[in-house]
Amino acid sequence: MSEYIRLKYSDDNGYVSCVTCGTTKHYKDGIHAGHFEPKAKGNAVYFVEENIHPQCYRCNMNLEGNRTQYYPFMLDMYGQETIDWLAELAKSELKFTRSDHEEAIKDLKQKIKDLE
Repeated sequence: MSEYIRLKYSDDNGYVSCVTCGTTKHYKDGIHAGHFEPKAKGNAVYFVEENIHPQCYRCNMNLEGNRTQYYPFMLDMYGQETIDWLAELAKSELKFTRSDHEEAIKDLKQKIKDLE
């Protein structure tokens, strides 16, 4: 999922900007796939594309997602309704089966191939 998100938002040369601070790097070099609603809240948001965007190491790790700057991005990109939906979804736990994971991997590999 991380590779797909970083590649999805990158330009034709593979460069992508952190959605919270604007730092630009190659998608393979120091850019993470940061979750707006943290994965620790509940695994239901783990693979939701609207919840995951490129972030630099500093924002994602050192600033724990840099939510203060992430929120305006999310509001502009999706609106308050999606933010509220993600907050509710984050309270949920889903049981993923092995076949769920295998299907997700298959789908993501195809999405990555389509972007390359």
